[in-house]
Amino acid sequence: MTLASNSLRRSATMACLAAACIGAAAQASIVPITSNSSLSTENLGTFIGTLNYTFLGGTNGNLDVSLTNTTPMSTGGFITAFMFRPPPELGAFTSVLTASDYASMTNIAAGASGAPFPGTWLGGAGTGGSWLAGGSPTGGVPIGATGHWSFTITGANASALTSDSFVSGDNVSDAYAFIVRFRGMCDGDSDKVPANQLPSPGAMALIGLSGLLTRRRRA
Repeated sequence: MTLASNSLRRSATMACLAAACIGAAAQASIVPITSNSSLSTENLGTFIGTLNYTFLGGTNGNLDVSLTNTTPMSTGGFITAFMFRPPPELGAFTSVLTASDYASMTNIAAGASGAPFPGTWLGGAGTGGSWLAGGSPTGGVPIGATGHWSFTITGANASALTSDSFVSGDNVSDAYAFIVRFRGMCDGDSDKVPANQLPSPGAMALIGLSGLLTRRRRA
């Protein structure tokens, strides 16, 4: 067997491994998210975070939410609320907040408005249990801090949900599936910011590896 053949075989093997790993990364339960500044109302507040949905069996699942307030210190502000909604084509669900790092951010009831964004949301957490108001903003997540929340999600199609169901929709894309509210900014401003789903770092690295191997084979 020639050196060229060995090289081609190694490249093909590596490409297969990369493809398999990319598939595994795509199926990973934790989904990174970040603020979508292009859809925010004031373009002031920013955040990063993760969503992790786990099907528990029967009609129940668990959604873990992590949010870090990355707003510039010069802007100021607290994350005071967030809400989410799964794809409507998967049917009806209920959501109950079961754990929170921030005692003043309590359960937001299903059907809450996320004005000015369109539609209604399944649930979430907010100061005073509210999206728009709810007492002092200092009860929210300050700049540089991270909050964690857990929700029990119940519905006949709980097994069909994934982490990305709560941020990007399913058959129909939903740019407002996950929204975050900021209050208490330095100039008295507030902001309302939808989330973007990000590829996981592992998936991005493997996509780069796959592309590199493809270019080598063409060369």
